[in-house]
Amino acid sequence: DFRALCENQNPSTQETLTVRLKTTRTEDGQTTANRRIFYDFTFSPPKSVSLVALLAGDSRIEASHQRAVRSALGEFEAFAATRIRRGGTRSHRTTGNFAAALFTHDTSRALDPHLHTHCIVFNATFDPVEKRWKALENHELLKSRRFVENTYYHELARELRRFGYEIRNRARGDFEIEGVTDDLCARFSKRHEQIDQSLAAILQNRPELVGSNLKDLRERLAEAERARKQQTLSRPELRTLWDGQITAFEREQLRKLTISPNSNRPRSVMTLTEGVRWAEDHLFDRNSVVPECQVWQEALGRMRGEEFSVTELKEATRRRGYIRDAAHPGDVTLRDVLLREWEIIRIAKEGVGEVPALVGAPRMSHSELDDEQRKALDRLLRSTNTVTLFRGGAGTGKSFVLFRLVEEVRQTDRAVVVLAPQRQQVVEMEQAGFLSPRTVASFLQRKELPQGALVVVDEAGQIGGRQMLDLLRLARQSNARVLLSGDSRQHGPVEASDALVAIEKHSGLRPVELHSIRRQNPALGRDEVERQQIREYRTAVEAAADGKLADSFAKLDAAGAVISCGLDNQAEKLSEEYLRIQERSASAVVVSQTWAEVHRLNTSIRDALKSKGLLGHSDTVVESLDKLDLTNAQKRDDRFYPPEAIIVFNQKVRNTEPGKPGKLAGIVSSGVLVEVDGLFVTVQNRLLDRITVCLPRQIPIADGDRLHLKANRAMASGSRVTNGELVTVKGVEGDGRIILTDGRILDASFREFQPGYAVTSYGSQGKTVDFVLFSDSTIKAATNAQQWYVSISRGRRGIRIFTSDKDQFRENLARSGHRPLALDLAAGLPRPGHRDVWHRLRSYMLRFGKVAADRFIRIKSLRRRRSHQPPINHEYKTTRVLGERPQRSRSQNRSVL
Repeated sequence: DFRALCENQNPSTQETLTVRLKTTRTEDGQTTANRRIFYDFTFSPPKSVSLVALLAGDSRIEASHQRAVRSALGEFEAFAATRIRRGGTRSHRTTGNFAAALFTHDTSRALDPHLHTHCIVFNATFDPVEKRWKALENHELLKSRRFVENTYYHELARELRRFGYEIRNRARGDFEIEGVTDDLCARFSKRHEQIDQSLAAILQNRPELVGSNLKDLRERLAEAERARKQQTLSRPELRTLWDGQITAFEREQLRKLTISPNSNRPRSVMTLTEGVRWAEDHLFDRNSVVPECQVWQEALGRMRGEEFSVTELKEATRRRGYIRDAAHPGDVTLRDVLLREWEIIRIAKEGVGEVPALVGAPRMSHSELDDEQRKALDRLLRSTNTVTLFRGGAGTGKSFVLFRLVEEVRQTDRAVVVLAPQRQQVVEMEQAGFLSPRTVASFLQRKELPQGALVVVDEAGQIGGRQMLDLLRLARQSNARVLLSGDSRQHGPVEASDALVAIEKHSGLRPVELHSIRRQNPALGRDEVERQQIREYRTAVEAAADGKLADSFAKLDAAGAVISCGLDNQAEKLSEEYLRIQERSASAVVVSQTWAEVHRLNTSIRDALKSKGLLGHSDTVVESLDKLDLTNAQKRDDRFYPPEAIIVFNQKVRNTEPGKPGKLAGIVSSGVLVEVDGLFVTVQNRLLDRITVCLPRQIPIADGDRLHLKANRAMASGSRVTNGELVTVKGVEGDGRIILTDGRILDASFREFQPGYAVTSYGSQGKTVDFVLFSDSTIKAATNAQQWYVSISRGRRGIRIFTSDKDQFRENLARSGHRPLALDLAAGLPRPGHRDVWHRLRSYMLRFGKVAADRFIRIKSLRRRRSHQPPINHEYKTTRVLGERPQRSRSQNRSVL
């Protein structure tokens, strides 16, 4: 049967199984295999489990492993799907079936104890609609792999706990048996060690590979160096081989684990519902919509080995009342998230035509603006909406127009509040002349907004749903107006809900727009050749802004800006280009997609500067702190605190000042217990945003080095530093203080920085330099349209792109970086906020007098009450859709969900 399936034959009938045979076809000029025979997925327990099963001889574990594999494979099968390519349709259909074969082994190629099962999943599934076998669509299978892997670990850990073993859960997704030492696990991981040694040797000889996809590189190395299986040994022979590698004490410790397992450790008291809520807190902190299998995956990781089945877990999530949509099977969102997004767009819609114009006509000449900018300014000043959108691509001069708008409005004595999401953006606005700009977060903390004020928000695309709703609610309470300036084609917020996208897409507001790009100005060129290069550069940025990504790439390639190189010399070529730019006294930013690539480029560029004598001769090694990007839910889980982790307070908590470092002392129900200078501070769960978990790293610093600061902090000297700043070192004092070229001094206790020659695309947003140097890390998942647009648009005069695979890079650009909204998932539900004709009439009448309008509405309301007509209540519409039960008649309480 196995051979027949490999030959694409039905084992029962000997007929051809699927349409495509193992032939080849030509596609885009390349020879491609017509059919993949099978996929090989491997399930293996943690090393400590293999050691207890095989060295200590607990045969129960092998049987548990087999049951866990079959449970996981059953979950995997539910995600099987096939493509639909009929009638112009290009999608996939879930089939829920495949054919698989299982092969279990108990040794590695180095003959170490290594229990594992190969699951050979054949590339065939039966389509019940078309009544035939077809090839698998592997996207859904691959998307579910981590959930399936966690299913295997959970089922195995659950049985181990029943046997009396205790497990140590780990953040990376697996676990170990308590009582089996790390040293013993490492001793019997020779194959793993061999691959690690080979990888280390390659990276030492070719350091440019450090930033590449090491997981993929490791897998390829394992395949290339795969030794032929050594002579098969019997189990007694293997026992003799293994016994010679452990001490009598270790042998006895393993034996004791099997006969008197460690059961002193208290079991978790977390319920299944609490585990699901933790998964929701973690996932929906940064996403409006997630695949439901991710909720299962995170809950399994949090509660691994507890007494519940995957079926019970699924039932628990089905009872959670998620919003679902048949057009997006498997995806879910929370009602609270949907309510938040609905209220954002409702406030924006209901403010249309509600207020008089900000300024009837500009009072200043604004001769420094061109025609497009003056028209945009005029439209903004004449807006009668409580929420106004100002949209423009990168480098179109939005901030320049905003400054003139603020000047005009202040002439009318109306209060103006200027905000930006990040502290670095606030500093840049101060430098541009804006008066007293603040971060959105600090403004919302104080909630001080004058009546009738104008709130101007720059880079509004980086504001998440929670902050945007808080801002709009506060503005409504104060009869204030909000002007949102931003570009939703660039990177959005880290927080869940891309609020600006939601308003643009669902509110119906028409933005005031700037289209002409002014950053890439040919007048900056030193000669006609460079001026022409800047023109070509600008057309590529314009194409990216219009969503024509392939055209954008082609234009830069035709202009000679895309440089082909190998992984072995990519960093070297980029560093050479960086030095040439420095010699021209021009500014540059180096951008890459991943932090691993950023670290590699920082080292390469620094070495190049050092070799040219452009940095100080002597290095001082200092400890820097790399931030672990944890959600608040993860901060409540000790799995995510490595032993060497340092907790830094970024805001004051009780008597602990910002900048104070501490160590994790424990997790309690109310928060996180941190040890600071021998004292214990409890950071309540609602205040976890005030701490950052970091890992220490040793880096060399010399005079002239560039640093990328990663925290907002006030220094002892009275100066302030800002998260995202790029600064230059003048010198390092003996006490650890770092003197900067601008005169500021970094305290010896401030170590939240890293080398600053390269940044991520997100870190580059908002920056303007002469030249951009872009390094492609070759990782598909790290590349998307937003990242490309932001990265290439930072420069004024030019860009160079370094890649080892032009074709693959061009293909990767087509991926969208936009996250789905809850509103997208609830597209079929009725929307709240449709106003009646009297509400609209009131909006128009406000232009002639608010008092008269209010009297008119009161009269209409009185007449409606007298005729027993229920008043229109937009919030009732929302709650009715979401299945809540306001105090109304039984017929009105019916839910549509």
